[in-house]
Amino acid sequence: MPAPSADAILTEPVTGPSAWTAADFTGESDWVVTLTPGEIDDLEKALAAAKARGIPLEQLTVEDFPLPVLGKVFETAVHELEFGRGFTLLRGLPVERWTLEEARLAYWGIALHLGTPVSQNAAGELIAHVRDYGEGEVTESATRAYRTRSELPFHTDSSDIVGLLCLRQAGEGGISTLASSMTVHNHLLAHHRELLGLYYRGFVYDRRLEEGSDELPYYRNAVYGYFHGKLSCRFYMTHYIDSAVPKSGIPLSGIERHALQLFQDIAGMDEHRVEMTLRAGDLQLLNNNVVVHGRSAFRDEPGRRRDLLRLWLNTRYARQLPEDFAAFRRGMPRTR
Repeated sequence: MPAPSADAILTEPVTGPSAWTAADFTGESDWVVTLTPGEIDDLEKALAAAKARGIPLEQLTVEDFPLPVLGKVFETAVHELEFGRGFTLLRGLPVERWTLEEARLAYWGIALHLGTPVSQNAAGELIAHVRDYGEGEVTESATRAYRTRSELPFHTDSSDIVGLLCLRQAGEGGISTLASSMTVHNHLLAHHRELLGLYYRGFVYDRRLEEGSDELPYYRNAVYGYFHGKLSCRFYMTHYIDSAVPKSGIPLSGIERHALQLFQDIAGMDEHRVEMTLRAGDLQLLNNNVVVHGRSAFRDEPGRRRDLLRLWLNTRYARQLPEDFAAFRRGMPRTR
């Protein structure tokens, strides 16, 4: 199981807006875009027209969901994701007056203006609920992290872009935390240069029962890769590394465990991270190539069951990456 190939190990600091720190922001107004009544009206008209056509969700095209006003906001968001700081938050989607099916349809229409959605699991889901399914904690080897209420450490998802549309907040907790993986790399380069090779070689991850009958239940993926003059990151859930060990028979060395914890510690520094609490109607968009994210544990209350709709997608400005660098970038194969 060879490690993904890279052009080189980047030995110069990453510069530009993707290598941000907390000091680069004065507050949430720097990343929140509040939608105007005219933009919401544009979305509602497209939603009503799409409902009237009755076209199955996956057969809809961007032409079936025209957004002459709001589309400009999404174009700006895509540029921010691909060429800027790597994250943005759109606020004010009227989820409180939508049914679940209307929310899914509106979200799908939005996604078509952002890029190409891809499958998130072996069932082929393109829109997945992020909530507590009552299946246990993320430490359990048969459970995907998005189906738990557990605290989640810094990680990336598989696609380039992950979108989280908040339908309902939790009774308590669920705070989202972000850090620049470019800044983490800069810190490693400055203070722990001798460990960089571990991140470029990567780690073995558990597929958590998402594999087909003829596939291995684990895979190796690099954390960092430097291709065509751009540094990219894929740092999947560390719990999946732990649960891969008995399946692969490949033990984690002490220095590898140290490197994994070090990444978390650097990303979690006060000077490196930002926090946000997603409100109902917020759409958080992140570029997994340059941003890692986590969340605090949450607790539901009667009438306050945390529920987010998640999309994985890639934009038309997607960077060039080798097929062996970002596993499942183009979606997880359907196996059931």
